[in-house]
Amino acid sequence: MPDPVAASIEHLDADVFSLWADPRIAGYLATSDIGTVFLGGSYLEEDVLIAALQGAGYGYDVRILADLSIARSEIDRPLLLDRLAQHGIVATTMRQAALEWAVSLGDAAIIRKVRELLS
Repeated sequence: MPDPVAASIEHLDADVFSLWADPRIAGYLATSDIGTVFLGGSYLEEDVLIAALQGAGYGYDVRILADLSIARSEIDRPLLLDRLAQHGIVATTMRQAALEWAVSLGDAAIIRKVRELLS
């Protein structure tokens, strides 16, 4: 993963069952205009699932970074992603998210830079 992309990823050391109530996270979200949250991590079927469902319950547009999420059982991955989709939680990849962001800005220079980073 290119250094600029890796630098934009933040590791959250918080209990998944109280992630959205953690004062560091809740405080940051309350003082920002963040509407979309990208999640990834270990135990896709448990920790990531719980965090995603809770985030959606708080009104965030939650996206799962499938390429940064590890399932206990790869057999269960498609079932889980389908189930999340039923809750409006979209699965994507780092590559897709970066390209979507660049295109949504409509800035040709940023699109070129993102494509360069991803190549």
